[in-house]
Amino acid sequence: MLLLKRNHLLLGLLFIVQSLISGVAAAEVTPLTAERPRDEACRSELKKELSTLNLTVEATDKDLSANLNRLLPRELYKGSTATAGVTAVVLRNGPILVSFADNFVYLTVPISLSLSYRMFETPAIANKLKFKLAAGVTPEWQVNAQVYYLGLNDLVAESVGIGPISLKPRSIVEGIIQPLQRTLSDLISKKLNEQFPLKLQAAKAWGSAQKPILLNKEYGAWLKLTPREVRLYPFYAQNNRMQLSMGLRSYAEMVVGPEPPLLLPVPLPGLKLVADTDRAFRIALNTDLSYKDILGIASPLLLNKELGSDGKSVILKSLDLYGNGDKLMIKVEATGSLDGTFYLTCRPTFDPKTNLFSVEDVDFDMQTKSLLLRSADWFLHGMIRSRIQEKLNMDLTQRLEQAREMAGKAMARITLADNVFLTGNVKTVRLNDVMVQKAKISIQLYAEGETAIMFH
Repeated sequence: MLLLKRNHLLLGLLFIVQSLISGVAAAEVTPLTAERPRDEACRSELKKELSTLNLTVEATDKDLSANLNRLLPRELYKGSTATAGVTAVVLRNGPILVSFADNFVYLTVPISLSLSYRMFETPAIANKLKFKLAAGVTPEWQVNAQVYYLGLNDLVAESVGIGPISLKPRSIVEGIIQPLQRTLSDLISKKLNEQFPLKLQAAKAWGSAQKPILLNKEYGAWLKLTPREVRLYPFYAQNNRMQLSMGLRSYAEMVVGPEPPLLLPVPLPGLKLVADTDRAFRIALNTDLSYKDILGIASPLLLNKELGSDGKSVILKSLDLYGNGDKLMIKVEATGSLDGTFYLTCRPTFDPKTNLFSVEDVDFDMQTKSLLLRSADWFLHGMIRSRIQEKLNMDLTQRLEQAREMAGKAMARITLADNVFLTGNVKTVRLNDVMVQKAKISIQLYAEGETAIMFH
């Protein structure tokens, strides 16, 4: 009987010990299965910024002077004056002088003035007429010159006699200036339209800009332009140069892969007159990071590694990434002091100065955080967030240097069509957008510079 009681006592003690061991084991491992966060739609398009391709035609004061001297006839005016019976003849008797200032063209025209009344005629009076010229462009793409009379350059006699009458030469000149201005305006407008065939050149550049341009055959890199509008900048005339400038506003991006398909051609739009001078050309440089590539780098650094805190530890057994709305989701399966599946969120970032992709604001998803607060709050303050933030990064230097190099070539000198070239330079590279998608992250940089279309 005593032996039987002793055996019962031993069995009881064994049961208590086993229960305690089981209780300790149960207390040490907290099973956790967090619900997958609700799916949210991701953006499908990166931000776009318009670029300006400059199309400038210009002439120096010497060019315009030579053209006007070839164009304008010797006889500028022959006809009646405001005085009944008096006729005048205005002859150009020397080269026209041209200068530019304050966005006006100034003309000095040497002339000789002869007056006639019946059988009487005065000797030729030498002088110089002064004009200023402003140029504009009509909706029909025609250059329109407006000539304004500024007066005579030299003093003339107060009066001159012609037979029985006395006349004032200055009044005679000012009386015939209206038809003379019209003659000069028409002749100069004609010459400027010959010098600056705006619509022809704009149409040629507009059509060329709609075709993909091969930048690098080895990488299959293409410059894709999508023109949207044509801007006309204010007339410029100073520092010995006269310019008429247009800007082709377009989206510009570099595409790596097969040649982008040709879209239906967009006809040349009407001119849009603008006062601003934003002439920056921006090429979008896009690079995609698949979550598979990121995991390929991060997984060996995180999986099967022990992470401990306050005497407790976990081992990450699996890791997965996916996009959800504007955030990157991290799905983790762990064993150890905490056993189960949970989710973290983070914000992907890119530093164009270091070319480093990384994540910030790593934190537990709200549902995961709620479960952990109830059963394993120690894990909320552990090392997992900082360790994941540390390891989820990629150096994109090599990939982006290739893109920068090709963007530089795009702005250096690219043939758009016969005798039409895109030329310029890259000045800065800046981050424009980081977009989370379901299976990848897209990073967009913009290479910026000032670019022009040249005709040769």
